[in-house]
Amino acid sequence: MSISVVGGGLTGCLIALELAESGRSVVLFEKEAEILTRASYANEGKIHLGFVYAADTSFRTAKRMIDDALQFRPVLERWISSREFDEMLYDRFDYLVPNSSMLSADAIEAHFNLVMQYLKEQVATKSASYLGQGNLQPVVRSGTDNTNLQARFSTPEQGVWPAAIAQKIRECVSLHPKIEVRVGTAISKIRSERNAWFVTFEASDLRDEGPFDQIVNCAWAGRRRLDAASGFPDDGEWFYRYKFGVVLKNARAAFGGEPPRNSTAVLGAFGDSVYHSVEDTHYCSWYPVGMCFSSTDLAKDEPPRIDDPEKAILKTWKGYSAMDTTFEALLSSKPLENAHIVGDFIAARAQSDIQDPQSKLHERHSYGSVELAPGYWSVETGKYTSAARCAHECSQRVRGR
Repeated sequence: MSISVVGGGLTGCLIALELAESGRSVVLFEKEAEILTRASYANEGKIHLGFVYAADTSFRTAKRMIDDALQFRPVLERWISSREFDEMLYDRFDYLVPNSSMLSADAIEAHFNLVMQYLKEQVATKSASYLGQGNLQPVVRSGTDNTNLQARFSTPEQGVWPAAIAQKIRECVSLHPKIEVRVGTAISKIRSERNAWFVTFEASDLRDEGPFDQIVNCAWAGRRRLDAASGFPDDGEWFYRYKFGVVLKNARAAFGGEPPRNSTAVLGAFGDSVYHSVEDTHYCSWYPVGMCFSSTDLAKDEPPRIDDPEKAILKTWKGYSAMDTTFEALLSSKPLENAHIVGDFIAARAQSDIQDPQSKLHERHSYGSVELAPGYWSVETGKYTSAARCAHECSQRVRGR
C-alpha cells in the first residue's frame, strides 16, 4: 500500500513514521526546503494542561488538553529515548495574572483547581504520567512585588524544546527505508481517478504524481485551502494569525547569570517566557508585538515581512518586562547578535482574536482527523500538545481502512 502524507510538520512526520513502521510505503511532501521548520519548530513547546483556557467555562478544552498531554511522551518515545526526552524537557511554568487580565486571580485559581482535580483523576485512572513526572507539583498561589500583576501561580505544567524534538524526528524520518521525503514540493490540489489519488503540484513543470491508495492532508497553514481545491470545502468559521517569538542563544549570560522562571501571562493577549537550560536558549513571545497578521481569509500563507527585526525583538522583550522584571537585564545589554525571530501562522475555528472574551479561540477542543472521502484524510492538529495523539489516532484509522 502506498500512502501520501502532505505536510512535514510534527503531525505529518509522526503519521509517516507510524505508517512506515506498519509496512506501508509513504511519500511525505513538504513545500519548504526541509521538514519540521515552521509551526512545529517556531513555538514555545508547552505541553498544555489547560491552565490557559480558563475562559472556556465548559471545561472541554482543558479536558482535551490533559488527555492529549498524557499521550505526548508515550507516542514520542517510540522515536526518542527516555534519556533524550528528559534532556528536551524544561522547568515548570508559573502563570502570571496581570491587572488587565480578562478574569480575576480568584476566577483563574478556581479553574486551576478544576484542572488539577481532573488531571489527578486521569493519571490515577489510566496509570499514566504527565511527561514522566512522578508526583505532580500542586498549584500554589503567591503574591508579587510587581505592581502590574494581581498574582503568580506555580504549576506542574512543563514543555519540551521544539527544535530538539524536530531535529530527532527529522533524523528518524530521513533514515526510515519506507519513507520517501519530497521537499520543496508545494501541492495545489489532490484528485481522485479510478479509485486512486494523485497530487498536482503548484509548479507547472512537475507532472502529477500517483497513484496513492490513501492521502493524508496534514498541511498546516494551507490545509483548509488544499481541501477546498480538492473538492472538500469547509464553510465553518476560521481565524488566521501570524505570530512570532524571539529565540535568544547564550541566554544565561544575557540575563546577568540568572535566567527568568518559565512563565505565561494570562488571561488575554499577553505572552510566554521559556528558558531551556541544556541549550542555554530562551524563547519569548509578546502578543501585542508578535501577532503581526490576522484575517478570516485563509488565502495567505507566506510569512509577512518584518521590516525592522531588531526593533521587533526589543519591543518583545520590553513588553514582557512588564510581567517579569528580570527582562530589564536584556534591555540593558541588548544581546541582539544572539537573538532571532521565529514564527508561523496559526489557524483556528473562530471569528475574532483572543482579546475578545467571547472569541472561540478560548475553546480548542474540536480537532483531529476526518475522512472526507474514501482514502482522503484531513488532519487538524489543534495545538502542539495535540500533535502526537492526533498522529497516532490518524495512523490507526488509515491502517484500519
